[in-house]
Amino acid sequence: MYRRYRLDEIKRKIIDVLQNAGGTGLSGVELADRIGMNRMTITKYLDVMHAMGLLKKKKIGNVNIWFAQIGVGDIEFPINYIQVQQKLISSILAGDEDHARRILLSVMNSDVDQVRVMTDVMLPAVNTIGELYSRGRLNKTERIFLLNLMMELIDLVKFNVRPKEQKANAHALCVAGSEDRVHIAKGAAVALLARGWDSSFIGDVGEQIDPFFDIDFQRYLLRIWSNKHGFMLVCIFSSGEGSLRFLSSTAKEMKGKVKGDLRITVVTTQQLQPVAEESSDYVAKDLVALIEWAEQEFNQRISV
Repeated sequence: MYRRYRLDEIKRKIIDVLQNAGGTGLSGVELADRIGMNRMTITKYLDVMHAMGLLKKKKIGNVNIWFAQIGVGDIEFPINYIQVQQKLISSILAGDEDHARRILLSVMNSDVDQVRVMTDVMLPAVNTIGELYSRGRLNKTERIFLLNLMMELIDLVKFNVRPKEQKANAHALCVAGSEDRVHIAKGAAVALLARGWDSSFIGDVGEQIDPFFDIDFQRYLLRIWSNKHGFMLVCIFSSGEGSLRFLSSTAKEMKGKVKGDLRITVVTTQQLQPVAEESSDYVAKDLVALIEWAEQEFNQRISV
């Protein structure tokens, strides 16, 4: 008698059975028998997990023998986010990019809080790189390489995000005004995407600001939001006073020009908080606070 499993259970069962196979691998028929699942059904999951990089296969005659990729089973369930963050940064510092990607794929394809992957795993890993550099443990080239790798890994999370529901008319645009805020700005866009927002990341515009950039920035907002209504959120991340003042005041001028309810939130340093409050609706101390405020404001709007 075959029993029903949830998607996450199926993936976990397959990985567990393969890891306990002594490194010899198993065929689809053997896996189906050990898990208690229809052979045709499990084949579909095996192909999907192979495409995700969670499994590898070796063809022997007419039979595919399946193996768990190294590192995929290293994560304990339920998820311990601190453990995942430590394993991820260890892989990155060891130069094992493939292992780092498999760790994230294993986590993202489980029953996990996708926002916490960003707030408790990815961004703390970025901060660790910064701390190691400030202590002289990393040189400039290593820092650049590792931070670029983290951007790639944030993209990996983005492309594996599966929102439980898509919010109607919830739009967000995240922009960095200084180089040190790029990762959190991109992380915010991915975190909002995971919560069902129509969310995008512009990039770091700090070096692009000139007397005419306000016009350029406003034209871009009008173009991408020209046919959209609802709740519109501009998230600004900057540790530079000049770019912070410029971006927040430019965004504020858009109120009334777009069709939706435009709000502005800022994440900056403690010293620049008074500056941020001048032209924003909310100054968040971190990404968690930003997400909570955005969700609260959106829910209040639709409940009216």
